[in-house]
Amino acid sequence: MPSEYTPIDCHFYDRLEAAATQRRRVHLQYFNDLRQLCLGSGMIDTLFIRDKVEFMRLKSGEEIRLDHIIRLDDTPAPLYADYPDFSCGC
Repeated sequence: MPSEYTPIDCHFYDRLEAAATQRRRVHLQYFNDLRQLCLGSGMIDTLFIRDKVEFMRLKSGEEIRLDHIIRLDDTPAPLYADYPDFSCGC
């Protein structure tokens, strides 16, 4: 059962929307539905709402809840501003 949705900051949403519009590859840190930390990258296909919850769909077809995004590229999501950066410096 999904947890209650927490709306994201509108400026962060604007960053997601800009990345989708520019069709650029983004690097993401996020929690999956099991609250496991995931690292990935891809192109944002669309942003949408399902059952009053905001999601993004990557070109790969993967769907990610917007309130589960920890970091977009080098920008931390406001909900996780104090969360450590787990990206690899390689």
